[in-house]
Amino acid sequence: MKRVGNILMVVLLLATTTAMAQGPRNRGNNSGVQQGKSGYCMLNLTPEQEQKINDLRVNHLKEVTPIKNELREKQAHLRTLESADKPDMAAINKTIDEIGALKTKLMKARVAHRNEVSQLLTDEQRVIFNSRGNRGFKNGMKGRKGRGMGKGMGIGPCMSN
Repeated sequence: MKRVGNILMVVLLLATTTAMAQGPRNRGNNSGVQQGKSGYCMLNLTPEQEQKINDLRVNHLKEVTPIKNELREKQAHLRTLESADKPDMAAINKTIDEIGALKTKLMKARVAHRNEVSQLLTDEQRVIFNSRGNRGFKNGMKGRKGRGMGKGMGIGPCMSN
């Protein structure tokens, strides 16, 4: 009987340890991000501004998604080239240059998008927007260290679910 109690104690201990190691669950929302209309809630946007910014965001994502995909492909190709028994330095350098060009293209698109959004704001809103810099408005993603929807694409905590 004592042996059964010891086995039961070990099983309970393992189950508790496993549950604690997985951390808290975000019930009903698998993404870990609060849902809402806009990530720019700190700016007190008008509905018209929200719609225009959302349209800009969609167009921006349509533009940068293929570039990001190509960048990931080039990065994977670079890892393949580097892991060869006899690495081809010319091919490696060419791929590095291509990665650099894609990153430049993405940065220019990001800056252009921020500028377009900024043009839709009042002076007061623009001051707040510019004070955030490249950190965006992702207050609903605290502790996620940039993982998730990407810079400036997060959903702020001021919107209700």
